[in-house]
Amino acid sequence: MDKEIYKFLHNLKSNFKRKTLNELLKEDKPHLIVNGQRHRIKKKELEFIKENISGDIRLPIILEFDSSYDSGTVKIEGIEEVKLISKILGKKVSLFSEENILYIYKPELREVRRKLPTTTQYLFRVGLN
Repeated sequence: MDKEIYKFLHNLKSNFKRKTLNELLKEDKPHLIVNGQRHRIKKKELEFIKENISGDIRLPIILEFDSSYDSGTVKIEGIEEVKLISKILGKKVSLFSEENILYIYKPELREVRRKLPTTTQYLFRVGLN
């Protein structure tokens, strides 16, 4: 029974194609297709992101929850993504580090979602223990 539930949950995936910041900035009405539906992106968020990173970034930024993490832990992956989220949260990132993974917690998640509601997307993973 547990394997059937796991298989069912594993097949529930968010279905979206990511676009780069530069692609979205060129669109009159920036959007992504998420689970078959049009998802509008606020230009104000795109401008904020552009002002706060040095390279290009793929959107949406994935906020990953995994059942193997401690409760309330969220993983963010990607060099520019980590730099942006760290800047929003006031965390220091070493310029000499090639760290491309950041873990944040629920209070920080609220702050990130308040600043970037249309350019972030939750992803839930369920693993077997």
